[in-house]
Amino acid sequence: MEASRAERRGDYLDLSKLSPGEYMGMAAAVVLFLSLFLPWFTTSSSNEFSQLNDGAIANGDKASAWQVFSTLDILLVLACSAPFILSWILARGHKLTWKPGEVTMIVGMTAFVLILCNGIILGRPGDSVDIGLGIGYFVGLLAAAGMLAAGYLRQAFYTTARKPPGVI
Repeated sequence: MEASRAERRGDYLDLSKLSPGEYMGMAAAVVLFLSLFLPWFTTSSSNEFSQLNDGAIANGDKASAWQVFSTLDILLVLACSAPFILSWILARGHKLTWKPGEVTMIVGMTAFVLILCNGIILGRPGDSVDIGLGIGYFVGLLAAAGMLAAGYLRQAFYTTARKPPGVI
């Protein structure tokens, strides 16, 4: 009885159940998380009114997502956890009520739209002028698109297709 219990413990995580879609999603999530520490927004050195955080960031300084946002950065960290949770569920062999990859795809899509809105569509943060986009913004946008693509890849290509009735 002791040997059979030890055998089952070896199957705790079966990484062979993971597809390239999960690995791509986890890589995109890590890149998105790291992008939060890169400069997302820049101020102008020639315009004294170009400032963020009530003047704490001004005169050509750069600001990361952690310095500028109060809620979006936390939401993006939570979004980064989605591919890891999916991989954990699949490696443990649990049954899902949805197609694997759908949640990662939706979370990636939501993160992409949130980043796009908080820099391009709804404008730059703060009530200031001459705020530019830094490299971290574009890396985060690309990483969110990577999560979306990874979720799509997983749910579209690596699931068993249903056959119509009567087909062998």
